[in-house]
Amino acid sequence: MQISGRIPNGLSKCKELEILFLSNNSLEGNVPIEIRNLTMLSILFLSWNNLKGPIPSSIFNLSSLDEVALSNNKLSAHLSSDIFDHLPRLRYLELGESQLFGRIPTSLFRCKKLEYIFFIDNQLKGTVPSGVANLTSLKLFDISGNNFVLVMTSSLSRKITKKIPEGPIPSLPPSLLFVGLRGNNLEGEIPSLICNLSSLKVPDLAGNNLGGIILECLGNLSLLHMYLHVNSFHGKIPETLFPRSCLLRSFYINSNQLEGSIPQSLVNCKDLGALDLGSNKLNDTFPTWLASLKNLHILDLLSNRFYGHIANPEVESSFPHLRIINLSDNDFGACLPMKFFENLHGIINGSESKGEVEYMRFDYPSIRMYYEQSLRITLKGFERQFTRILKTLTVIDFSNNRFRGQVPEVLGDLHSLVVLNLPHNSLKGPIPSSFGNLSMLESLDLSSNKLQGSIPPQLVNLNFLQVLNLSYNNLTRLIPRGNHFDTFTNDSYYGNLGLYGFPLSKGCGNNKGLEPPPKKFDEAIRELNWKYSILMGYGCGVVFGLSMGYIVFTTGKSWWFVQIIERVQQKYVGRKIRRTGGRK
Repeated sequence: MQISGRIPNGLSKCKELEILFLSNNSLEGNVPIEIRNLTMLSILFLSWNNLKGPIPSSIFNLSSLDEVALSNNKLSAHLSSDIFDHLPRLRYLELGESQLFGRIPTSLFRCKKLEYIFFIDNQLKGTVPSGVANLTSLKLFDISGNNFVLVMTSSLSRKITKKIPEGPIPSLPPSLLFVGLRGNNLEGEIPSLICNLSSLKVPDLAGNNLGGIILECLGNLSLLHMYLHVNSFHGKIPETLFPRSCLLRSFYINSNQLEGSIPQSLVNCKDLGALDLGSNKLNDTFPTWLASLKNLHILDLLSNRFYGHIANPEVESSFPHLRIINLSDNDFGACLPMKFFENLHGIINGSESKGEVEYMRFDYPSIRMYYEQSLRITLKGFERQFTRILKTLTVIDFSNNRFRGQVPEVLGDLHSLVVLNLPHNSLKGPIPSSFGNLSMLESLDLSSNKLQGSIPPQLVNLNFLQVLNLSYNNLTRLIPRGNHFDTFTNDSYYGNLGLYGFPLSKGCGNNKGLEPPPKKFDEAIRELNWKYSILMGYGCGVVFGLSMGYIVFTTGKSWWFVQIIERVQQKYVGRKIRRTGGRK
């Protein structure tokens, strides 16, 4: 049940009110300035509503406040330099997506008890005041998605010659568990001082202009999640990044310029659940040895230079929990590996969760993290955004490779499969009738292969099938009709000279003269291939379970993806990656 309407001004008469928790409702109007009269108020949570107008500065005169959360409304404010001067007890401050302008006030860093600062997705600019180093209790500092222009150096003795009107990022307190700098204008290299943050569990530096090499000293930290994607890092991924004591649950380094092979030291990360190496220049065979990581749910190797066979007959390659695998746009060859598919028990059996909404997530005593980052899928030319990935979402994408031979019947045993993409290969033979068993399938793309025969009538029984692309093959005979098949248009079947029937506007030979698209796309077209990037925080999402009876929060807003269609959003995606507050 949600509360709607306005916040009543009469609340100001509740002089002894200590907790005002109205987050996640449908409240409208302004934040009443009368709240300033609640002189005993310690917790003020108004996040995730439809409140608008300026944030009353008088709220920050309530010296009794311990926690303030106003994120995800339509509020706005230009923070004055002294606005936080009267909050000696403040421990938690959440002002994300609040249309904040200007610079971070220096008065904030006089709030010595601060433990959590969320300023994500605003229009703050300038530098981060050096006073942040004085917040010795600070556990989480997230300023992702702003306009900070910072120069980062790999050590204090090195300088970057490019002139930028702002200064370097200041030293950070060693108490930090999470630092979020995603989606700003960071330049230069990762400062080696970050390796001095002995408590650090999650560095999120994604979506900036950082370059140089990946620091080996990051392997000395007990990191849980590492987000370095969408930058310009080059060189090799250091073997020493994954010591025997590795605790990583997720490693995202896609969309950089990394070369070489995948470090086999990754096998030390026994709890690794998500590995995204996509869109780099890695040159290696398929890492069958990753099968030893029994908790791996997501594997993304797209758009690299991987080659060879997927399965090694001398090595048992079982990925029992893998739910999303993307090998698209590489040079993998040979036949599709039957044994590999037979061992995908996470897709065969589906989610263990029955009747309960459950997201892929990681857990840590003081930070609780979900796969609430982002997933991009391009279906028939439309790029759609997934966030907060449900355990029911399963994807196989082997498109744009050199696979040959027949499509294995065993694929029909992957009963929980939602998306299957095999286009732009050299597959031949019939479409397996066993595909009629893929009862959860919503998208099937077999285009630009050499498939023959008729379209199996069993596909008509796929009640959830929304996207079908069989174009540019050698399929023949009458197109089956019924259920969703009656909604597919001509472009699902183009380039098959022997096909006829509804919805084709002509009989046999209707596609004469049509040429299939090229097997390998140029760079512009590659951007249309579906790829996902599991991100965190600003580009992704995070749910923080705060120890010592704190609050569970989720956050994020994808900054580079288009909106998902409504049905898919309702089924697989949270309304937005959101932070919810509540005391336990």
